Amino acid sequence: MEIRSSVQAVIVKREKILTVKKVTYDNKTMYILPGGGQEHGETLKEAVVRECKEETGLLVEAKELLYVSEYIGKNHEHAEWDSHIHVVVHLFLCSIIDESAFNKGIETDPEQVALEWLPLEKLSTYEFYPYKIIPHLTNGISNKKTQVYVGDMG
Repeated sequence: MEIRSSVQAVIVKREKILTVKKVTYDNKTMYILPGGGQEHGETLKEAVVRECKEETGLLVEAKELLYVSEYIGKNHEHAEWDSHIHVVVHLFLCSIIDESAFNKGIETDPEQVALEWLPLEKLSTYEFYPYKIIPHLTNGISNKKTQVYVGDMG
């Protein structure tokens, strides 16, 4: 199986982080960061800008690479479905350049039902995925991060 390279945008505004609200296969609600797969010939920064435009309508500038994490499906609760999946995720701090088309994404995911700004300090009270990245996000945004590679987050 191939390893997939992907990106996620960390966009914070007024102490809230932008999330994509999804309804999962078993009808549960979950929140994730905007993002998706890197395309051939595209830099990581180009990928995160494109994915934000597609999913959120926002034009962003990719700033600092905050974290690199992985999702290795065979190691997690959904192993019976995801055992073949291995994704390397690059999380970039992004700033908004133009929000005039916010919530008018041109290519949203089928499970995407909304965009929501969640309070960063209360992120752990939501069904945010992956849950293990929450402390890293909080520290990374406040410039207290101690590492870039954070391991398998699934």
